[in-house]
Amino acid sequence: MGMDPRVLRVFQQTLADDFRCWGVLVFDDSGTPVGCAALCLFRVEIVDSTNALVVRLRERLRRLWPKVGTMKVLFCGLPVPPGSSHLRVRPGASVDEVTAEVDRVMRRLAGTVKARLMLFKELDEEESGLTSALASRGYLRGEILPVHHLQAAFSSFAAYRDALKSRYRLQIVRSQKKLTDAGFEVLSGRGGAFVATHFDGEVHALYVAVQQRGEQKLELMPQSFFVELAAALGDEVLLTLIRREGRVCGFTFGVTRGDTHHNLYSGLDYSANHDGDLYFNLFYLDLDAAFRAGATLVTMGQTSNSFKSRLGTNARKLWFFARGRPAIFHGLLRLVAPLAFPKAPVVEANHVFASTSKPLASS
Repeated sequence: MGMDPRVLRVFQQTLADDFRCWGVLVFDDSGTPVGCAALCLFRVEIVDSTNALVVRLRERLRRLWPKVGTMKVLFCGLPVPPGSSHLRVRPGASVDEVTAEVDRVMRRLAGTVKARLMLFKELDEEESGLTSALASRGYLRGEILPVHHLQAAFSSFAAYRDALKSRYRLQIVRSQKKLTDAGFEVLSGRGGAFVATHFDGEVHALYVAVQQRGEQKLELMPQSFFVELAAALGDEVLLTLIRREGRVCGFTFGVTRGDTHHNLYSGLDYSANHDGDLYFNLFYLDLDAAFRAGATLVTMGQTSNSFKSRLGTNARKLWFFARGRPAIFHGLLRLVAPLAFPKAPVVEANHVFASTSKPLASS
């Protein structure tokens, strides 16, 4: 999804003030395309903290120096929840040669835009050739939070729930009953018109609240990003809302493409969360829509490892590869990497299904 030109265009249009992206095509000597990459530039917080004192000090300093405490980073990848690498190599082509060419382009571009750091993101253990090529070029490896995948074929969430072992099934039933008893209602739809109608400023504020409390900060997307992405991708985009007394208390925003559904963003009113287990139920509702659309693979983002593992997900380890510039900054980065690149948690898989098979069930 992240390599879709429509998605890249929406990123460029809605984040135009402080975000730029480029596409890279690599050709061999015969003119045959052998690789491609999506690059983006944006500023990141050097010290990202929710500590009240740090936040106040940062705000005061930025009245005089608006960009203090930030650094330009050139990514091979986009500021979206992780899914896969944004460097692709044609089967049979040389991974080393394609990587070397993308690295050359990134170094030149980083010098032009004055980026202090170059970073390849969201590489997994199946991309050993790519990770080896980056390591050989001096990039430093760091772990990022694992991404959760649920691979199962069901016709609905009810069918999925009924296939679970009793202790997992009962947890879901309790949360679903809690949602209903507390007077919440659900509204779900697809496409640009539905999102434009329902994704207003109050809904966007719920997304901001989740982002500010998140373990891993990504670029904060404006309201226009969600509306324009839905307009560009049409019925691939799914928006699910939980409301009470006409007020939206939580939402999920995802994309279904073929047999894969990506749970991308969510928003939550934390003051109402406990009333109806909103966080849990948002995932249940998103899974229901994904299964009904024919998805057999659902990517569910990072964090909430225990909860997502109880849904039957597998946590896929991911890495990034970073290189500083100029050389003196890269040398400093190498020295602090053991502290600056913390280890990601190990997530144990739960065997949640009553049988080892997960057939297409009927609701």
